[in-house]
Amino acid sequence: MKKITLLIVLILCISVAAYLYIDTKDPVISWGVEQNAYINDALKINISDDIGLKDVCYSLSGGSCSGEERCSSDLGSQSFDLLIDPGQCVVDSEPLKVKMAVKVVDTSIVANKTEDSIELTYDRQAPNLTTLGGTLSMKRGGTGVVLYEVGEVPVETGVLLDDLHFKAFALGQNKYLSFYAHPYFVEADDFKPRVFAVDAAGNLRKIRPGSRTASWTYPTEEIELTDDFLEIVKDKMMATSTSKPLDVFVEINNKIRQENYQKIVQLCQTTVPEKLWQGVFLRNQGATRANFAEDRTYKYHSEVVSKQVHTGLDIAGLNNMEIQSANHGKVIFVGEIGIYGNVVIIDHGYGLHTLYGHLSKADVREGDHVKKGDVIAVSGETGLAFGDHLHFEVRVNGVPVNPIEWFDPVWVVNNIETFLPKADM
Repeated sequence: MKKITLLIVLILCISVAAYLYIDTKDPVISWGVEQNAYINDALKINISDDIGLKDVCYSLSGGSCSGEERCSSDLGSQSFDLLIDPGQCVVDSEPLKVKMAVKVVDTSIVANKTEDSIELTYDRQAPNLTTLGGTLSMKRGGTGVVLYEVGEVPVETGVLLDDLHFKAFALGQNKYLSFYAHPYFVEADDFKPRVFAVDAAGNLRKIRPGSRTASWTYPTEEIELTDDFLEIVKDKMMATSTSKPLDVFVEINNKIRQENYQKIVQLCQTTVPEKLWQGVFLRNQGATRANFAEDRTYKYHSEVVSKQVHTGLDIAGLNNMEIQSANHGKVIFVGEIGIYGNVVIIDHGYGLHTLYGHLSKADVREGDHVKKGDVIAVSGETGLAFGDHLHFEVRVNGVPVNPIEWFDPVWVVNNIETFLPKADM
């Protein structure tokens, strides 16, 4: 009986030892990149095993590397980061095709082995960029265009200005066009746009688009808020709110206005990669009641409670006047947007849009194609409007720009149209 018990114990011990020390799982090699990927730095490869790693060997082939094997032995850990630098293989120029091969052995009594390889392109050279033409003179609040060439097919390109990214549109082999803006909220000394291109390896190059810019002064206005006016605003926009009228106004003018602004920015990301408009933009009839980039300070009992900037033109004519499309384009939005009321947005291509707000009704639907001068809506006073008028905006990649430029045939020809025929290159 004792022999049987001893035998059972021995079998159990052997089973436990086998469980603990005999592993059937192969080590795992995690490359961190896909096969045939582009990289511009040393590659960190993670090697792991549930029991432990003994030997890790690798070889590099390509360029000056002949496939010589290098090993790290007696690691004794369950995880190991293997750093391989293809830069050591570069002879004269990049990009360089390299092959990495890795062999791994674990510490199991019956050793498990894993072998794997990957082929990559090592490239540290940023793509070449060359400007071909574009707007030479801009001013704060204005629009520019740049044509340029990239030495290779980029994964991302356009014009950067701080955290703003203006889209680029392909014109042909390696050639691109990008409309960009000097935002009204950026001072001339701080306006430093850069044409950029990123290649498949993540290399970035930036160059100046070649335009000059100048400061421009826009109107300022101080508005003294009255209790009667605040009550009207509350009843019009947030009648069910339990907040005080002044608090309601501040929320509308700050928080809701910003939310509406961002919604319009997102809507303006929808655009076609071609020019839909023709020539100068049409201005709807009526008197200008508020200007673009008008800096407004709101006071209550002589204390400043809010500051905002008007992002378009307010044009007032007859009540319920017919609103015409400023140029050829495609309707991308018809609906209500907070303080803007009922809105129509038209895409004119290449990231250029016009917005028509405070409408009493729209006579177009999303997806409609319109011509310059087509009646698209009727004016009104929806949203945060007091009196029948049209709120009109021009936006470049969602950034509001001065519409007056686009009403000027000389400006349109000299600063925009002159450069667009190069799109056929």
